[in-house]
Amino acid sequence: MNIRFSNKLMCGVLTAILSGMSAAMAQSHHVYILTGQSNSLGAVKGTPATTEQLERYKSEGLLWNGNMVRETGEKFEKKPRWTTVAPQLPKYTGSLCMGPEYGFCSMMQRHDWHTSKGDDVAVIKASLDGGSNSYWLPDAPGYKSLSSTVKIAMDSLKGHSQLHALLYLQGESNSTEEEITQAPARFLSLLTRLGKETKKGIIKLAVVGECATWDGKESKNAAGDTTAKLLEDMASKKKNVGWVRTRDLTKIKSGDSMGVHYDGISQITIGARYAYAVAVLEKLPFSPTRSDDPQAVLDSPAAWWGGKAPSREQTATWDIAAANVAYEKVSRAFSVAGIVVDDPFSGQIRLFASVEGKARASIGAKGVILKRGDIFFQLPMEVAEDQTWKLAEGCILAIGSANEPVSLDGTVCISVHAAPGSSLRLHLTKLPQTRWALPTPLPDAQITVDGRPAKFTKQGEFYTISEN
Repeated sequence: MNIRFSNKLMCGVLTAILSGMSAAMAQSHHVYILTGQSNSLGAVKGTPATTEQLERYKSEGLLWNGNMVRETGEKFEKKPRWTTVAPQLPKYTGSLCMGPEYGFCSMMQRHDWHTSKGDDVAVIKASLDGGSNSYWLPDAPGYKSLSSTVKIAMDSLKGHSQLHALLYLQGESNSTEEEITQAPARFLSLLTRLGKETKKGIIKLAVVGECATWDGKESKNAAGDTTAKLLEDMASKKKNVGWVRTRDLTKIKSGDSMGVHYDGISQITIGARYAYAVAVLEKLPFSPTRSDDPQAVLDSPAAWWGGKAPSREQTATWDIAAANVAYEKVSRAFSVAGIVVDDPFSGQIRLFASVEGKARASIGAKGVILKRGDIFFQLPMEVAEDQTWKLAEGCILAIGSANEPVSLDGTVCISVHAAPGSSLRLHLTKLPQTRWALPTPLPDAQITVDGRPAKFTKQGEFYTISEN
């Protein structure tokens, strides 16, 4: 008996199979609720993220758009559905808004946090533009809209879904005595109340973001406290509440005279910081990564997410969630197996001794990798083992400066892989006892020893540095 299948029938069978596979692969969702006022909404009214930035940080995270009108709670999206995370309604000066959700999903995916077992990261976003914390009180339109959004979005997810954390960014519009003083209690009440309305009756974790200032100014209560201070104090006392900083980041420079709204790349960074805060709370795995505390000395636990300062056997990483620092202070010794500069917010990492003559940097076998951004060692440096330095296009790796040369110690071999357009700069107090493996010529390398020009000199299969 001959059986024939039409092309149409075969396509239908394949579609059914693929649809079944897709559904099976996405049967578990780790869901996060994002709410707050304008910087949660992402009112990037003059400087949205660029097309290149959106492409660089895109992910497969899911988003439910429940953004609302402040006074009424009315949704901007009339037919909401789960979509891949992207800028959404409302529009400001023609641009769709984008808050921390974009960078959050990107960082969660980069680390395979929750996604490694076929789970999806999903964000229910229900934010509004402006407003004090009274908008999240039980009978307020904002809270009612948030609550209904969470219920509808959760019911729309197929398979197993679990709410993991509340992500909260609100506070700069709190101006009355009551709003400021009650900020921690109102937040904790929101967390409990919203949790009770979920299927399992609880949201175990939360992350609170530092609210922005109005051109550096913020309201205080009679005790001299601000909303930000009270919320940070509350988070420090709660094991299930994380805290992320924002005030080291950049705000919109044009198109908005309020001096309160963060620009597009800052929004991506805030989202990435939320992801690290979640990872710390949930004890998810990650290598030592620079934290969001710009004041922390580099060789202290506070400078690293979760207090996980790198050891001699670990690599230290700077990425988009790192503090926006002009200079990284080293008080004594910064010894690591290697350094990865993976597109940090500031674009430049500069290590210097907080007390002259009291600090050194030591790099082990994993060397230095610049994926995007620059690194400058403005303190004595030791290379402890044979290693490789990889410089991507446009990146700069510099040891010392023409005005302040430093030592480079270690009798090892350094292999340098420098992409076109990158730069290697060595300004040393003395000739180093290192050998260099150069796969390609480095004609633009800048080298001085004790202020005098120097160069790479070929010796067998390696190079050494010699004075001209």
